[in-house]
Amino acid sequence: MPFSKFMGKSLRMRSSVVSLFLSLLLGCTAENKVLHQSNWSENPSIERHFAGGDYWLNPLQAWQQKDGKLEVVGSGGDRNCVLLTYELNAQMADFELSVDLNSVSNATALEEETGSADQARTDGQAIGDLQTPGWVGFQVGLRGRFGDYRDDAIHGRGVSLGLTTDGQLFIGALDSTISRGPVVAQNGRLLAKFKPQEDGLFLATLSYTPQNGESQSMSQTIHATWLNGLVALTCSQVDAPAIVLDQARPKFGAIPELGKKRGGNTFFQFSNWQIQGEKWTSFPERTYGPLLWAQHTQSNGQLKMSAQFMPLGNGNRKATLWVDGAVAQEATIAEVGNNALFKISAWDESREHNYKVTYTDEQGALHEISGIIPANVANERLKVASMSCVDDVGFPHQDLVDNVKAHDVDLYVFHGDQLYERVGGYGVERKSKLDYLRKWYVFGWSFGQLLKDRPAVIIPDDHDVFHGNLWGEGGKLANIELGYGYDSQDDGGYKERPDFVNMVHRTQTGHLPDPYDPTPVKNDISVYYTNMDYKGVSFAILGDRQWKSAPKQYLPEAEIENGWPQNKAWNAKTDAYHPDAELLGPRQEQFLENWVNNWSESVYLKALISQSPFCNVATLPADIYHDKFVPSLPKYKVGEYPEDDRPVADFDSNGWPQNKRNKAIKTIRKAFALHFTGDQHLGSTGRYGVDTHDDGGYWISSPAVSNLWPRRWYPATYGLDGPPENAPRYTGKYEDGFGNKITVKAIANPHDIDREPSRIFDKAPGYSIIEFDLSNRSMKVAVWPRWAAPGQTTDNQPYPGWPISISQTENYGRTRVGYLDPIEVDGETLVAVYQEERNELLYALKPPKGTFEPFVFSKSGTYSIKTSKGPQLLETKKGLKLP
Repeated sequence: MPFSKFMGKSLRMRSSVVSLFLSLLLGCTAENKVLHQSNWSENPSIERHFAGGDYWLNPLQAWQQKDGKLEVVGSGGDRNCVLLTYELNAQMADFELSVDLNSVSNATALEEETGSADQARTDGQAIGDLQTPGWVGFQVGLRGRFGDYRDDAIHGRGVSLGLTTDGQLFIGALDSTISRGPVVAQNGRLLAKFKPQEDGLFLATLSYTPQNGESQSMSQTIHATWLNGLVALTCSQVDAPAIVLDQARPKFGAIPELGKKRGGNTFFQFSNWQIQGEKWTSFPERTYGPLLWAQHTQSNGQLKMSAQFMPLGNGNRKATLWVDGAVAQEATIAEVGNNALFKISAWDESREHNYKVTYTDEQGALHEISGIIPANVANERLKVASMSCVDDVGFPHQDLVDNVKAHDVDLYVFHGDQLYERVGGYGVERKSKLDYLRKWYVFGWSFGQLLKDRPAVIIPDDHDVFHGNLWGEGGKLANIELGYGYDSQDDGGYKERPDFVNMVHRTQTGHLPDPYDPTPVKNDISVYYTNMDYKGVSFAILGDRQWKSAPKQYLPEAEIENGWPQNKAWNAKTDAYHPDAELLGPRQEQFLENWVNNWSESVYLKALISQSPFCNVATLPADIYHDKFVPSLPKYKVGEYPEDDRPVADFDSNGWPQNKRNKAIKTIRKAFALHFTGDQHLGSTGRYGVDTHDDGGYWISSPAVSNLWPRRWYPATYGLDGPPENAPRYTGKYEDGFGNKITVKAIANPHDIDREPSRIFDKAPGYSIIEFDLSNRSMKVAVWPRWAAPGQTTDNQPYPGWPISISQTENYGRTRVGYLDPIEVDGETLVAVYQEERNELLYALKPPKGTFEPFVFSKSGTYSIKTSKGPQLLETKKGLKLP
């Protein structure tokens, strides 16, 4: 896992001297030694939304380090700074926390976030009730649901204790009889001491010493089970909920959480935070920042890498990439997005390399992350892990991360929705780049450990740019005067500003190979569609949403809401055509045409990566016409079926517009390309049809990593080929809600299963594994449950129906009417077959070594065949006809 490391002999010596001086000055003994002390005062010129690698800020945009202090600049509920590197253990031993507090009458806010500090205060007053006192102090014993400190830091609950803004100490809960007076200045030192007592209790004593005044204190007994976990500084506008402290801690769900809404007028500065005592366990490896993780790709002799940082403010903005022990490149860390992009041409792909990224902070400490860049050389097999839809229910997803890692894959693909608006609590703060970055950091906290030694393709989807659904319309800006709900979304375009969208593209796709055509779309929004050749497979990478048309403007009779037709008399199969509606857009269509016809010497198979499949594999009950009801639908036991589900038409899917969907399938089948996707929250594999069933290729769609929208495929009627033999009844030949022809091979439907926590596991979460066999020119695909991996005693199989083996030529399923004269190939030869009258490429492939019989789809006309090896054209045969 990529954690920052403090290095350097001079720094260690300086820290030791400072610690010794403080010990002598304060008369510290072994019993009351300061274990940790905040260092914000050591460099008062730093201004940034980052407290240091020892801390996690909730939410990021509400905090700022400035003037040697850590300051709350966004009032609201449960603003906290969590200490990551020390944790309260289960010992019955003394411990204490202390911190200096300063009340702030005017909060500082970045203009980039709110416009001005005055505007930030105005917005807060409009949302909050200024007559409600806030409070400032500590939370102790923060614990989440999954036994992982990262979950504790974001979702943990514990004991609140501190000082109200109208001057009263409290432990556990605010007294409801406190008078609700105006906010008053509170400057002083807050100290919380905990001493073990009999019967598994601690005596907590909280004292506050104003700068000019006498100390006041109070005490409370607390059961020891409340005092295991993380601790945090907290500034909150909402009451601490009542909890029974002298009894054992209940389960997570029984503990109330602090409200998190923005608003109010509670702003404080913190400094000189110290912890002492014997009840602490140190975890120095848990630091997260300033350097977080790196992601890379390599293709066609070029390496690209993105190193992600915490917000650095006015700190050092230079990072260095080292390769095999030598400096390879220095890069500037962008102010927007806080990542450094490295690009090295003439990259030696023939061998493995060691790398590290280093960064020196304002105090002279060196931070680094390191890993391996594998050789980009074709072997017999290439294994890919495919994931999408990463909500934070189940965060930090360590179970899934471990299971995916057990497959020992060569490449990771994330198809979008790396984050959701709700991730990390606190909702979504529109126009806030810092709000996005915090959610992106949550993603990296889970998956950065996978990316250090393997390349990754990461592409954003709608939620990554704070959309429920996105119809990009070639870079149009949505009409946000209609609000941020369905109306502006259905209007088409991006609701967030272009610089926000570009930041998302930079952080998630900046490490991808250069775009096929880097020209921005409307409003200077960047593009990222490209291809990557890796270990014998060429991957075309699309931005499904960027050019896609919003259906509402083209189909007013459908009465569309959030992509769902509400006019029950309107039929998507017959009425959804519009000649001007786009799916991939002309630029990406041209890119695919070029890609299917161009094979580098090292490529043997091709695959398409995008957000969504070219169909809508989903059903709903007969009386439901909107996706918003999906989370509330009943769940069924394995083998049970709803009575009246039918295929539905969701315009968010790539099943529409049908004519452009068909065009895309016709193009990619020319390269016999497998299509793998995410987005749908439903694991599926099937075969596309255009003019007839199965005349296209195969798709595999990954399930959600964490699924809050459990879509399903449960058609009440059998497919066109009748009841399937030895397969679930929902498999077979169907038409989706748009009339698209699909043959469903396997589905990972959500079920009511006996596995806890059910809120995660009964929604069919998981991941996909795709194996390319270059020697046999075949693919094997499988959708795996989140809880399963190879090598385990139990839970070592994919979902029922998988794996599915697919030969290369099955990805072009048109009926063959005849064969041209056979040709001998050596496994390295590219064979391209053309229809001469139309000058049309029918297909191109590298057949395995042996005899290949070129096939055609019409008895009339003439054909030509070109064979080549790398850039060298071997032979062209023209005027070929069937006998």
